[in-house]
Amino acid sequence: MFSLQFLSLLSVASALIAAPPESLDKRANNFKYLVSFGDSYSQTGFLITGAKPSTSNPIGNPGFPGYTTTNGNNWLTYLLHPSSSSTLLSYNFAYGGATTDASLVKPYTSTVLSLVDQVTLFESHVAPLPSTANSPSLTSSNTLFAIWIGVNDVGNAWGSSNWSTLSKQIINQYIAQAQKLYNSGARNFLFLTVPPIQKTPLVLAEPASVQSQEGAAVATYNELLKAGVSSFKAKNGGIKTWVYDTTTVFDEAISNPTKYGAKDATCYNADGTTCLWWNNYHPGQAIHKLVSAGVASLVGI
Repeated sequence: MFSLQFLSLLSVASALIAAPPESLDKRANNFKYLVSFGDSYSQTGFLITGAKPSTSNPIGNPGFPGYTTTNGNNWLTYLLHPSSSSTLLSYNFAYGGATTDASLVKPYTSTVLSLVDQVTLFESHVAPLPSTANSPSLTSSNTLFAIWIGVNDVGNAWGSSNWSTLSKQIINQYIAQAQKLYNSGARNFLFLTVPPIQKTPLVLAEPASVQSQEGAAVATYNELLKAGVSSFKAKNGGIKTWVYDTTTVFDEAISNPTKYGAKDATCYNADGTTCLWWNNYHPGQAIHKLVSAGVASLVGI
């Protein structure tokens, strides 16, 4: 077993803004806001006490695309379609190094905001959402809620002797946070699975047995998540849920690295573009763009 450590805020360099997809005007869901929670795979450095999102800067603060772990756009900022007629406005509570619940799986430092902490911030500063379509701000119908978390829960805890029990506790707390969002007015939920972190350069440097066991832990977590989402949907009326399986696009890039500008599937570079990986645990821009396109297709945004 080994621990993974992450930086909560990272330097950002200029990046090309992704062009809106050709099918943008054919979106199935007319969402105007995206409220997101997660870890470094999603972080942009947004502070709820700072500038709020606007068409000139859809992430609100800091400057677009924010403090990401790609040296540019991540999956969220690729989704926003800046400067287009359908810019999504983003309230992104994701925090680098986050676990679902710090009392279950400790982050690398106590100052990291867990999913529990992030949802509490949302409840304190944004909730509740009105249901009326005439509201000029976030409503139950015009806002998509997205959660992508778990790489630190699995990465830090898969080797624990009580993983079988702990993984269930993590997912129970995860779904409990979704329930809090529902109680605050959320009705549209996107959940992203943990990608195949056993194929990151960090884990590939470990023995094959570690890779296999961690891969099995990822699969266990994702099956529990899917079951949890199914129960959550059955319990609550008037909601839409989507579960996006990130494995497919990660495997696509890893199987075809040269197609995505990398010399191989294991190199990493802080420029975020010449390798598939930004560092030995975080994907670069090409993989994030694939995730974004997959999400857009699944949800209809």
